[in-house]
Amino acid sequence: MAVKKFTIYSSDHPPASYGGEDELFVHLGIDQVEILVKNGTKKIPEALEIFSKEEDNDWPDTLKSIQRQSELLRRHFSERHLAYSFPDALVIPEAKFSSSSTKDLLDLIYGEQAHSWIGYKKMPRALEMMLAFRVEEGIHHWVTENFSSYDSTHLYAESLQHLFSITHSADNCVAMHLDENYFILTLLVGGRLHLIQTFKYSTPEDVLYDLLNCLQQHQLTAKQCRLLLSGHVRSTDELAEQLVTLFQSMEWQIIPPTGVFIQLKQQYPPHHFYLLQRWLS
Repeated sequence: MAVKKFTIYSSDHPPASYGGEDELFVHLGIDQVEILVKNGTKKIPEALEIFSKEEDNDWPDTLKSIQRQSELLRRHFSERHLAYSFPDALVIPEAKFSSSSTKDLLDLIYGEQAHSWIGYKKMPRALEMMLAFRVEEGIHHWVTENFSSYDSTHLYAESLQHLFSITHSADNCVAMHLDENYFILTLLVGGRLHLIQTFKYSTPEDVLYDLLNCLQQHQLTAKQCRLLLSGHVRSTDELAEQLVTLFQSMEWQIIPPTGVFIQLKQQYPPHHFYLLQRWLS
């Protein structure tokens, strides 16, 4: 079973009115699936459904459960977009990229996975990078079975493209996006990518330990870096208050809300859905 965490639909453009011009966005993460619809005319998000995966359930059963519950997956769309945020992902310099060796690299770093699909995302030419990511075969089978055509990406790619556009060659920059049980940490040193990785956490202390350990491994202190923060953390949380004291400067990553995200800002801080909004923008 999948648990429906919440749904929000635009009163002006409810699911029953979706037509051929509207676009579907599906994000599959470690323990959560987010489904959005973007209005094809206004180009704003009109609906959001969020489902959580129960720990003991496998992905095929979870996705079947979501399909039964989702109002959005019953509709037809002009375009379908898939994004993944599973941690099995590698950024590879384009000059050294080889699809034949990517599986071996993923197996070496993350452990062997007999049944999986490997996707690729070419970054903008100026970055000269390829992103390779691994997805369970059961998930990929569900995607190909239910969507006749689609494009796919990894949220690492969406985050990196923006980070490179706002950092300079002298910048030491840390970007953190927190979900309920995981956080994505990106480190740019002198404007160059040194790390992008997903960590599991249970307490704020776990986050601080992994963060400071990564900085130490790269011979940096927090005072030498600026921090860009987003996700499931509020400015009044103990973690945020500690980060403010640790770093040279701290900024919240925010995209001005449109569509249903305007309604959600009454319940969530403006940086809560940052990565999702970054992908949609």
